[in-house]
Formats: sequence, C-alpha cells, structure tokens
Amino acid sequence: MANKSLIVYAHQSSGSFNAAAKNAAVEVLTAQGCTVEVSDLCAMSFKATATAEDIKGDLKNAENFCYLDESKLAWEQEKLSDDITKEQAKLAEADLVIFQFPMYWFSVPGILKGWFDWVLTNGFAFSQEKPYSLETFKQINLT
Repeated sequence: MANKSLIVYAHQSSGSFNAAAKNAAVEVLTAQGCTVEVSDLCAMSFKATATAEDIKGDLKNAENFCYLDESKLAWEQEKLSDDITKEQAKLAEADLVIFQFPMYWFSVPGILKGWFDWVLTNGFAFSQEKPYSLETFKQINLT
C-alpha cells in the first residue's frame, strides 16, 4: 500500500467529473491510512511556462539560453526556484502519483504539460547520459 500519495490535479472546475474523481481518490486513499497531498495546478495559479526566471542567480549562458542545460545546472547547484523544488520534493516523497486531468486534443492540458516540463528537470527526473535507453528516466526515490 502507498503510504504517501500525490495527486497532480489539472482542472479548473470544482463541479467537474475530474474533481469528483480526485475527491474520490482522496477519500479512498485517506480511508486506507494514506497521507494524500494534492497539487491543484489551477488553484495554485501554476505557471505553465519554463523560463530563465525558474533559476535563482546568474545563468551559465544567458545569451543562448537552453532550459535543459540551465535547469540541470541549477538543480545540481540547488538554484531552482522554490516553487519547482517544492513540487519536486512532493514527487520524490510520494509512493503513489496520480495525474487527474481531462483529455484536451488527445493530450494533457497545457497546465499539466507545463508541470511536466517544469518539475521533471534534467538531473532530477532523467539523465541524458544514455538518451535512447530505458534507463534514461530515473526512479525518483530519496531512500
């Protein structure tokens, strides 16, 4: 059983099917003794764009900004914005992660795609050392 669960919720309406599904998951998991945390992206006014503003301090190459490289360096140097590191900590601590969202044009809503880009940074969630290997994505586990 998952002791700590994270629900990343991406819908703006509290009266939606997605809200009902999220609420049901919270209720069932809590009843089973789990700790449940919800990242409600719309309620958080989540910024869905990955920019240089996500990095504290100076950039390595501000003139030719590359988010992939700059975010990895910032992650290594603990210079990512507090909003990003907070979401990364939630993800790292979770035994179970649920993404609750509506389908928009056969994909996730832009706000959730932004969360993926923003939180799953190079170094934290994946490595480019073996770009075409199934080992590319790291198991996010601090224990």
